[in-house]
Amino acid sequence: MHKDGANLLVQDRLGCTLLHHAALVGSKSIVKYITDNAHASILDVTEKSTGETALHKAAALCQRTICCYLVEAGASLMKTDLQGETPKMYAERAQDFELAEYLENRQHHQMIQRDDHETAV
Repeated sequence: MHKDGANLLVQDRLGCTLLHHAALVGSKSIVKYITDNAHASILDVTEKSTGETALHKAAALCQRTICCYLVEAGASLMKTDLQGETPKMYAERAQDFELAEYLENRQHHQMIQRDDHETAV
């Protein structure tokens, strides 16, 4: 449908994108397609009622590969939901400490990159 002109950034009434739904059902192929073909702004779109991004949802469900796809595409690891929780905190709550450690390491990397960029500008 996307190749026929469907918009990958469209949101449902709850504010969820196709990326949110793909993360919820664990569809690695759809997540990969979206991250490869949609505008990067889709990565940090938040659901209206919870403030969750697709990365929050994937972390809560211990979807490691999907989390990696989202992080590699540039999803923010510092973005918090409406309760102030990051995707790393979701992984910890789900007791996937390996995923939480990965997200924490990548979060530090994102912070360093952001600081380096701000210093250069």
